Amino acid sequence: MRDDDDDGDELACHACGATIEGEPAGRGILVFPRGDDLYVDEPPLCSRCALAVGMTAMARWIEEEEEG
Repeated sequence: MRDDDDDGDELACHACGATIEGEPAGRGILVFPRGDDLYVDEPPLCSRCALAVGMTAMARWIEEEEEG
């Protein structure tokens, strides 16, 4: 599995590990607080995982809206 910090052309999906050719279909966002610092990482996602993450986020947002 390769990081997108490498200079190679291949990326791997952060969620499933599948090789991504070309541009990723989406990117996640991970936020890590460390003391007074805030680290943000945007790992690549393949099309299948980008769709799944997006649909899950939308479903949870709708669920929260309905709960009030």
